[in-house]
Amino acid sequence: MGPMLDVRRVVVGAGLAGALTLCAGCAPSPIDNSLWLQVDHQENVVYRAISDPAFTPSDPQSLVDSLGGAADYWDGSSSPDFIDPAVGASVFYNVSEHADESGDPVVEFDVFVTSGHRPKSSSSPRGWFDPSHSSVYTCYHLSVTFVARSVWHHSRSHDDGQDRLTCPPELVDALGGGAQYREPWEFDG
Repeated sequence: MGPMLDVRRVVVGAGLAGALTLCAGCAPSPIDNSLWLQVDHQENVVYRAISDPAFTPSDPQSLVDSLGGAADYWDGSSSPDFIDPAVGASVFYNVSEHADESGDPVVEFDVFVTSGHRPKSSSSPRGWFDPSHSSVYTCYHLSVTFVARSVWHHSRSHDDGQDRLTCPPELVDALGGGAQYREPWEFDG
């Protein structure tokens, strides 16, 4: 009975090791805390324009005006030379307006957010291997509905499937090398 038990342990152990190896590629590597905070700050620029009472958008145009005062607008055709890779940025683009099934005004737009470079204080000590990236970015689609001249609801696109937004290569290229895409949900919290 002893040798049979040892064989079972080996088989179970090998199966568990194989499962862990396969799953090691499932989850993305952790995001450097300073880069996470920088993206969070840039996302809040956009969300503040939507929901902060100080901005009080009352319709799609006033929301777009508030966004224009807080974030960078990109028309989709010009060079995004306003992006400084070292500094975090919030960019909105592909703006459209329509009425929902109830006739309420809706504004939709895409958002591109980048952390900027990691502060020098958070880098690893000299000579240590540091596999993390110099900056991270993400992008997603937002929809904002107005009822009675105030923001009633806003929602972000899903992070997977057909709703997943692909970041424009022009904006990604403006970041230079070393930037890594991360899913929008990784910055929730």
